Amino acid sequence: MRAQHRFLAVAALATASLVGAAASPTRPQGQPTSTQERAPQGQQPRGRSLVPDTFTNLQVLPKDIGKPELVRIMKGFSLTFDKNCSFCHVATDDLSEADFAADEKENKKKARELLRWIRETQKTPAATP
Repeated sequence: MRAQHRFLAVAALATASLVGAAASPTRPQGQPTSTQERAPQGQQPRGRSLVPDTFTNLQVLPKDIGKPELVRIMKGFSLTFDKNCSFCHVATDDLSEADFAADEKENKKKARELLRWIRETQKTPAATP
């Protein structure tokens, strides 16, 4: 039953993202998102994003999706299924090396299938009794 709850949670998150129901807050570009990203002058910020600013090989999510929205969706998967990015993506656990566009992992293919299924169920009207 727990797996079903996780599935429903990620389905709800992805559905909200795909239909635009959940708006992500915006902030001026270049400002840190948290206190962890702020660093004393002259030092590299800890927790700096290793996610690229442009995306390739998007097959289900919109090609023009913004970085904050994409990261939010991916974090939703990660938290829901209690897995690191490297579960679906060709990447080290700390993301110091990553090829997010690669299609080598079966889990990435399954995640795409889930997102496609969610999108299709949103297009199909619910049956009334």
